[in-house]
Amino acid sequence: MIKSMTGFGRCETELNGREITVEIKSVNHRYFEFSARTPRGYSFLDDKLKSFVNSYVARGKIDVYVSVSQSEQTPSEVTVNHQLVSGYLGAMKEISETYGIENDVTVVSIARFPEVFTVHKAPEDEEQITADVRRISSAAPKPY
Repeated sequence: MIKSMTGFGRCETELNGREITVEIKSVNHRYFEFSARTPRGYSFLDDKLKSFVNSYVARGKIDVYVSVSQSEQTPSEVTVNHQLVSGYLGAMKEISETYGIENDVTVVSIARFPEVFTVHKAPEDEEQITADVRRISSAAPKPY
């Protein structure tokens, strides 16, 4: 049984090829107020974490921070946006010809422009990630 609504807990571990960190901060508050910060692409965790935390805590202001990092073994596919690269090359050629500047474009210089590459990762199992985050949240020290 929770004796105080003020506390902090942090748990960090690796599960199923992911490095997951969960931080929970709580302060006394008249009502249950929940706030979650999850990485981009993991917003599906927000409501599930809210109901999970609410099963343990009836009132208080609760802030949960979740960090999820993939292991290096996660398969990814990198593709080139050829249309965008052609546009950049054409624009650079135009600048070179208009202003008499040497066109010394390299692959590295083109690769630095935004959105030239797109990284596609394999779809993640939302249920497995939710179970892992809940498990880690349960392991975080409870405020006493």
